[in-house]
Amino acid sequence: MSHLAGQVENDLLQSIIYPSCGLSLLKTCPLCATELTVSAIGGKDRLVCLACEFVHWDNPKPVTATLVPMDNGLVLVKRKLPPFVDSWCLPGGFIEAFEAPEESAIREVEEETGLKVEMDRVIGAFAPGKGINVVILFYLAKPATGAMVPGDDASDVGCFTADNLPADIAFPLHHQMIRDWFANKHGWKL
Repeated sequence: MSHLAGQVENDLLQSIIYPSCGLSLLKTCPLCATELTVSAIGGKDRLVCLACEFVHWDNPKPVTATLVPMDNGLVLVKRKLPPFVDSWCLPGGFIEAFEAPEESAIREVEEETGLKVEMDRVIGAFAPGKGINVVILFYLAKPATGAMVPGDDASDVGCFTADNLPADIAFPLHHQMIRDWFANKHGWKL
């Protein structure tokens, strides 16, 4: 991917989940349609409605990503949709409304890889920083078997060992978790 294409994808990512964009995109109250005003609440600027007292807290969006061990490697998916089209990452995505985080992790793995997995445990919760307004819950699945089939927002799926990892891993935290897995840095290997 060219530097310019990478920048365009990064700009798209920013427009989707950066909190500053949330402040600029939300103009009226979702409850009463009154124009919102910026007010300091709890030491932060927040959008508020003076008519009905609605506050837009701009809480982070919850996301799951799962390390799926298979054949001495990890299962990765190639992204079909922005951001980072054609880059590889761990199977994962946003938690749906009223969905338990573990259910989200299981669903995302099946949707993107065709694999049915059982979760072993949560291995970490991280915020990427740099203004990205998500919290990622990383799960470790029990070793998977079966046929991998790309689906949902994945154009390809594969199992990679430390020696044949793709060079273009989409997200820095995914890259770090993958490196840590292969180095057995935290004793995660089953």
